[in-house]
Amino acid sequence: MRIFETILKELRSFPDGEVSEIVLGWHGSIVLFRDGRYGLGSVPTRRNLESFESYSSQTQRLLNASAHELVELMVSPYPQEFAIASAAASALAPIKTKGRPLSRFLKDLNPKKLYLIGYEQPLVLLFNNLNLKPFVLDDFSRKPRVLPSWVGPHLLNDADWLWITFQALRDRQLFSLEKLIKSTENVVLLGPGVPWLPDLLSWLGIKYVAQPRISHSKANHLLKYIAAGGSCWDCEFLSWEVYPI
Repeated sequence: MRIFETILKELRSFPDGEVSEIVLGWHGSIVLFRDGRYGLGSVPTRRNLESFESYSSQTQRLLNASAHELVELMVSPYPQEFAIASAAASALAPIKTKGRPLSRFLKDLNPKKLYLIGYEQPLVLLFNNLNLKPFVLDDFSRKPRVLPSWVGPHLLNDADWLWITFQALRDRQLFSLEKLIKSTENVVLLGPGVPWLPDLLSWLGIKYVAQPRISHSKANHLLKYIAAGGSCWDCEFLSWEVYPI
């Protein structure tokens, strides 16, 4: 858990915030602070076994929590708590550098062995449309070129590109694969919800972060879109970009 403790320590170095609003949709989450900061988070897919049920005490605790208290839930067994925590983390530490459009970034890839940890269907379809043919490590999907996660340590040694969904922090795969990640030439951590902690991410072996950028002029529209169950992948108010560490 050393990685998680380090992430929390880094996030606590940013000013705490009073939460004014929480949006928890089917495919995205948003946390807004009273000082105007806001962030977009990741919602775990419903194929996972953890319960999406909520309880009155749990909901009340989330509503009363500060930003620093929310980010402590990033390894929570409750998917909704992780979703809100990742949104709060990206609000505390937003990306402040210029990125490159994801579609353009992918067109320049020429991978020999590309692996994706966690089945992110829109990204897999995008890979396939560009004939990149990734192998996916996932324990819940039964599709071509999808393998169980336990084979990862045996296969990833020959990977030249490794894409990791942010849920790998929540399900501890980021911890178990730490040595392999550091030995892989190109590693991309996939948002939304990734806090911009470049020194820590670089130490982990992450070379790039792929994350949707929010258009500030469309923030209200985005909030409504996510609240209505919209996906971060098909939202016209978001642009997916890749940021080098």
